[in-house]
Amino acid sequence: MSVSAEPVIRPAGPEDAERCGEIAVEAWRPIFASWRELLGEELFEAVYGDWEAVKRGQVVEFLTKWPQMAIVTELEDRVVGFLTYHLWPDKPVAEIGNNAVAPGHQGLGIGTRQVRHAMGLFRERGVTVATVMTGLDDGHSPARCMYVNSGFGPSLPMIRYFGEVQGP
Repeated sequence: MSVSAEPVIRPAGPEDAERCGEIAVEAWRPIFASWRELLGEELFEAVYGDWEAVKRGQVVEFLTKWPQMAIVTELEDRVVGFLTYHLWPDKPVAEIGNNAVAPGHQGLGIGTRQVRHAMGLFRERGVTVATVMTGLDDGHSPARCMYVNSGFGPSLPMIRYFGEVQGP
C-alpha cells in the first residue's frame, strides 16, 4: 500500500481503544502463529489459549483506563497504529508497551515514527532511559529492526522456557 497522506501521530483517547484492540490482534497474528509452531499445539493452547481475546482485552483496557499513556497514528482519518507506554515511578525511565501497526500499513515506517514520537514525549518529561521488550522469534524480527532503527542499543539476552508439569 502506498501512502498518499502524511501519517498523523496524536494522543490516544478512550474512543480509540476498540480499533487499537483490532490492530493488536491483526498485527500479532504472525507472532502467535510462530509461537504455536515453536511450542506445539498442546503447550500453546495451555499457555495462550484464546490469545486473540486476551491481547484485544489488554489493549482495550489499557487505552480505556490510561489513554494519557498512549499515542495513535492516523492515516486519512483512520487509526492505523498505536503505542502504549509506562513511566517508572521515582526513576527517569519509560517503558514502551504494546504497540503495533495494522498489517496493511506495515513496512512504511509508521512503527518507527511512533517509537521516535514516544521518545520525544519521554524527553519532554525528563526521562533519560527508555526500555522495550520484544521476542527473539521470527515473528518479532520486524519489531527488533524497528527498535534498533529508533535508537535502541544494548539488550539483555533472555530466554523463556516452557515445560509440562509431570507427576512424580
